[in-house]
Amino acid sequence: MKKILFVSLLILSSFQISAATMQGHSGQHEEEPRITVNIPMEQQQRIGLGLTTVEKRPIQHTIRTVGIVKADQSREAHIHMRASGWVEEILVDYVGKTVRKGDPLFRLYSPELVTTQDELLAAIRVGGSASFIVKTIRERLAFFGMSNAEINDVVKEKSVHRQITFLSPLNGYVVNKVAIKGMYVTPNTELYYIADISKVWIQAILYESDIALTNPGNTAKITLTYDPVVTLEGEIDFISPEIDPITRTAQARIRIDNDDFKLKPGMFANVEIEHDLGEQTVIPADAVIDTGTRQIVFVNSDVTQFEPREVKLGTRVDEGFIVLSGLKPGENVVSSANFLINAESKIQAVLQRGGKLKGHGNGQH
Repeated sequence: MKKILFVSLLILSSFQISAATMQGHSGQHEEEPRITVNIPMEQQQRIGLGLTTVEKRPIQHTIRTVGIVKADQSREAHIHMRASGWVEEILVDYVGKTVRKGDPLFRLYSPELVTTQDELLAAIRVGGSASFIVKTIRERLAFFGMSNAEINDVVKEKSVHRQITFLSPLNGYVVNKVAIKGMYVTPNTELYYIADISKVWIQAILYESDIALTNPGNTAKITLTYDPVVTLEGEIDFISPEIDPITRTAQARIRIDNDDFKLKPGMFANVEIEHDLGEQTVIPADAVIDTGTRQIVFVNSDVTQFEPREVKLGTRVDEGFIVLSGLKPGENVVSSANFLINAESKIQAVLQRGGKLKGHGNGQH
């Protein structure tokens, strides 16, 4: 049988070269036909032919991918001034320092803020502290970044504050610091970048085949490359609506609590997303022959007969492929040595064009 199959493969190769030449002239592709073949039991054993029974069973599918830890963009602050001036004192003086909301960051002298405070005191003297003009000037000072407490001190003390103290707008740590004592700053100058990483994002990579299975609200399990024993859980809250045309992937965003600050921005993480796909008909991946235009399996239609059959496949899972159509539970498909069966089927189809051959099945697919 091995010698017959070897000769058959040589014939098939010659046929494929001829077909390729014809295709080059015609510019059209015609897929090679296949027919049912008869393989005696003794020859099945010699070539190591294996069968798998098609089953319908519950499927738990796990998507395994990688992600990168990112700061939660809703918990970041880029500190800019809304008035020009000079930094006269630095109170948070290095990158990495932890700050609380309301902690003083720096003190600034701004001629514009000094002038606006003068206007506030003058308006109070003329129209009282409850006038519309006073309210408008207070709002302008708050817009410039003065705290309500500091504005109230100006009104209470009836004196202008030469230096204004600016406070952290959130809890976090200093990711970047540009502020230097004595520097002149404008609204374009970013003085601090502060991030709260008590909650972080993990940007996970999803391939096209996984996107259809994954939805916002799904739970993801996170393990760290340096500590695989610890498992964290987070929830997918966003999936990118666009596919990268080069990598054919999309980004899924996972929110996760990080109270112990184990997760650092830029760190890699392993991500698992489990899906219960219910009862599904499944076949091994090794049983499928992909021709480029369709998927074919060989069904053991009788003890020694093997019929080529086109199938429609769904999601690839750990067990193989989900079958959408073409097979029924209980049927047997070739799962090993199917390359040899496929080659024999195509050769017999080619030879049959010149007349039927004895000893071979005559069903055509």
